[in-house]
Amino acid sequence: MVRDLKHHLNFGYSLAITIAIHDIPEGISMAVPMKNGGISSGKVVFYVILSGITTGIGAFFGSLIGSISLTIISLCLSFAAGAMLYIVTGELIPEANSLYKGRMSAIGNILGFLIGIIAVRI
Repeated sequence: MVRDLKHHLNFGYSLAITIAIHDIPEGISMAVPMKNGGISSGKVVFYVILSGITTGIGAFFGSLIGSISLTIISLCLSFAAGAMLYIVTGELIPEANSLYKGRMSAIGNILGFLIGIIAVRI
């Protein structure tokens, strides 16, 4: 019992660190256009931190909802994965293909899928 708890805590800490690392490029991608648009540095930092806080709040509510049952977790994760696939295939890939003519966007997509498959296997 204690070993399982320790394993779950270690996994939770690893996941929290991963989310925090993920928020760094997300914050930069939000901050640069705002700063280039003329928003003051203080407001940019405030908005970026506010965005990060909402991620934490969403994770908290997700853990509450996810603790109901494995079926609820499966449904929530399936919905999230479907939404991400919809956005990627409907918006991001066509936009990348129109902005960057040539093979680099296709090569990047292929490499991204391969790295994702390898990461899941590890």
